[in-house]
Amino acid sequence: MSKRYEIAVIGADSPIAEALLELMAERRFPAGETSALVLDPAAEADVRFAGQALLLEDARQFDFTQVQLAFLADDDPELSAQAERAADAGVVVIDASGQAWPDSAIPVVVPEVNPKALAAFNERGIVASPDRLNVALAPALAALDAAFGLTAVTLTGLIAASDGGRAALEDLARETTALLNARFYERRYYARQIAFNVLGQDADAGVDGYTERERRIADELPGLLGRPRLAVQATLVQVPVFYGDAASIELRFERPVDLELAAERLSALPGFSLEASRLAEDGATPVTDAAMSTDVRLGRLRAVRGEPHALALWLTADNIRRCSALNALANAEIVVRDYL
Repeated sequence: MSKRYEIAVIGADSPIAEALLELMAERRFPAGETSALVLDPAAEADVRFAGQALLLEDARQFDFTQVQLAFLADDDPELSAQAERAADAGVVVIDASGQAWPDSAIPVVVPEVNPKALAAFNERGIVASPDRLNVALAPALAALDAAFGLTAVTLTGLIAASDGGRAALEDLARETTALLNARFYERRYYARQIAFNVLGQDADAGVDGYTERERRIADELPGLLGRPRLAVQATLVQVPVFYGDAASIELRFERPVDLELAAERLSALPGFSLEASRLAEDGATPVTDAAMSTDVRLGRLRAVRGEPHALALWLTADNIRRCSALNALANAEIVVRDYL
């Protein structure tokens, strides 16, 4: 990657942008001049890249003809509109926000699973990432699908506050402090108490009983894996954790499962680690193992009792650093290497 690219980060004051800029520096992404675009340039936000503070600029006024590549690091509708404006100006936009785009011409890509889909980026000028849980799930499911023929996925996802952005993080932090000091805190993001609590529904459900994100996970996975008839059942639970999503998963297959082969396939995945210990103290958790890591942690691999064609496992990953920032950056690395 000897050529350097002028870059804009749209939503540069978001948690995703912070992780993205750190990874760009660590992985020596070929960035030239880097512009930090926000909705409120007057806000006191410290945005840094490779140790240097970046000047905040108004995303709505920015001239996108100055850059070749843009990262969208926030799903705010105003910022998404600026990302579309950038694409219309000929900029390649890599979405790290994980939002659902209504335009079917926009490829949705996990580079370890369907990198060839990136070839379609030029039709709309935007590359999207799937739901954060699907970013972590898809490579593991693809490996097991190749071994045994995946037919059904049932998962319960435990969703960290950072999936909701700064407002959700602030609710968890301030409500925790308020309750510990016997004070009241008026939440901005969550409808009910999140501190010291678990919410069994991540959002309002539709007439079918599923939330929008639960339906999205179920709709995305078959396409990512090239398994159009794959049955996916997702339940999402909000938990009082700042960073790190997790999931308890049951999988069913066409062929009987060999647990040793399953462990071998999962252990061979780059960026994945499988915990073989049966001790509770060795189990991977979002806070102690996933947060701030780029690895996806797997564990509790076991047979489903009475079902030789099924297995269960546990997964946890940093939803911001691994599933948002790194997935987008890996997509960008392929785009600049192979297509620009």
